Amino acid sequence: MTTSSAIGPPRGFTARRLVMDDVPAVTELVAAWERAEPTDHGYTEADIREEFTAPIAALDGGGVAVLLGDRLVGYGLLYVTARQPSWLAYADGGVHPEVHRRGVGGWLLERQAEQVRRMRDEQAPDRPAELRVGVAESRTGAIAALITAGFQPRRFFFRMRADLRERAPAPPAAPPGILIRHFRAEDDEAVRLASNAAFADHWGSVPREPEAWRSEYLSSVGFRPGTSFVAEDERGIVGFVLAAEHDADTASRGHRTGYVARVGTVRAARGRGVGTALVARSMAAMRESGCAEAELDVDADSPTGAGRLYERLGFSVSARERLYSRGL
Repeated sequence: MTTSSAIGPPRGFTARRLVMDDVPAVTELVAAWERAEPTDHGYTEADIREEFTAPIAALDGGGVAVLLGDRLVGYGLLYVTARQPSWLAYADGGVHPEVHRRGVGGWLLERQAEQVRRMRDEQAPDRPAELRVGVAESRTGAIAALITAGFQPRRFFFRMRADLRERAPAPPAAPPGILIRHFRAEDDEAVRLASNAAFADHWGSVPREPEAWRSEYLSSVGFRPGTSFVAEDERGIVGFVLAAEHDADTASRGHRTGYVARVGTVRAARGRGVGTALVARSMAAMRESGCAEAELDVDADSPTGAGRLYERLGFSVSARERLYSRGL
């Protein structure tokens, strides 16, 4: 066993660093979770590889693989999203349903907490550290493990879905003084800055740096510029909607789903219907491209009342997720 934990994993299991060669096994593990506790969301190897290589992924020093014999049955990977004013990381991972209740999940959470403390001590020793984990409400075993490990619920999120198969009304006209057009690659930096401004008053949001932003949207395998739009006025870009599509979801659902990955309006342009016009335009483009549904995730307590906006556009809650947090 090659791990720096003072106490190793439960008897019968070994641990080592998580590496890129583990992508196929992790993809199979994620599929096993989905079969055992469905969330109606899947991942391909390309999706997992993209997550492992994201600029915020701490594969070197923040990843661990748990094995039973030579079979990968659990993994953890940290994503460092901020180093100031506090050191913040999100944890991803879990264990195979076949080894539930054998202490592996609890050990894995403590291992990731240890990794967070070590990385924080190396990078920002004077900063407080926080570890966050998002989990679907349907995954009760994972929630129990988080609570046992000292994590507290911090926030609730809704997954919302709209049926695009029924012919919907045409999108509303752009508000006066606003031009809505398709997203172009050269808009990327301006949209990043608009996003940072739009989400500055949202809970848990941190400014996105250029490299991490690009990997999540423009360079992502799921990004769809054809269903993404920006809103402009005389000051430049004041609103945006960025869309995606996931091949694994198409395969499992039997139809295409357009995903509203990020939508925002800068404070100075709010209250004019910019967000409604952008999302409606994206939904129309999704429908025209052959998508049967549109989907998005939203903070249940969004300060802009985004959930109500989406309901007016035909979205309804299809699932709920909890965000748990632990200070370190």
